Amino acid sequence: MRASWMVASVAFGAAAGLAMPAPAAIAAPQDLWSGLADVLYPHRAMAQDGTMIKLGTPLSAEDAALVPITLHIAAAKSPTDPDRVTKVTVVIDNNPSPVAAVIELGPRAGITTLETRVRVNQATNIHAVAETASGKLYVSVSYVDAAGGCSAPSATNLDPNDPQIGQIKVRQLPPQYVSDDPQRKEAVVMIKHPNNSGMQMDPTTHLYIPARYVDSLKVMQGGDLLFAVTGGISISEDPNFRFDYLSNGANVLHVAASDITGKKFAKDWTLNPAI
Repeated sequence: MRASWMVASVAFGAAAGLAMPAPAAIAAPQDLWSGLADVLYPHRAMAQDGTMIKLGTPLSAEDAALVPITLHIAAAKSPTDPDRVTKVTVVIDNNPSPVAAVIELGPRAGITTLETRVRVNQATNIHAVAETASGKLYVSVSYVDAAGGCSAPSATNLDPNDPQIGQIKVRQLPPQYVSDDPQRKEAVVMIKHPNNSGMQMDPTTHLYIPARYVDSLKVMQGGDLLFAVTGGISISEDPNFRFDYLSNGANVLHVAASDITGKKFAKDWTLNPAI
């Protein structure tokens, strides 16, 4: 699992080494995407048509440590649909560790929207790359003007041994997007965790707070995977994921997570069939 973030660091180094500014419709301080894409997806073509994946972000962030992003994902015709999106990778081009999250989608999950919050360290393009079951790649890009998100101090600054760390909450919500499918449901999973990036300074000691972040999250509906996240330092503190899904009739959502210290957290949430 750590290997993903080694790849991200290698990708950042390789891309930064290019040091070749390129014109763009909205120019980020440095165009790193071509180098990142070459490392993360060598010799693979990507389509950018807005049909399979569409990324939504604010143009300017109110809080660089809590930047909301929304992934709009094409609905699959069936679990065996070759055009079913199986994985989405979120890349924040100019962050110290560009790969923010790799999200695996369950074959029967039916997820079409997924929202979370990320840290943005400087003005940057953010790319969302969707991979289908047949191996095709689709990309969506959005520009965000922000600064200092990775080094911003935590709002809560919990003690490393605080029992609140790892507490999981689940909320069921009425779907925010209109759907005529009664099986389409919506929920948000929240984890109490500082998600320290390793770039934040303790205001008392003036020493850097060691990195500690949620690196794995899995949400199951009964025995079916809804989604799994491999995360890094760019996911904001108190990680939360809001998502829609297709109900399979199971009455429990099982949430399991871990952080880079090896601590494991889990929660079973009984679903209210009326919501």
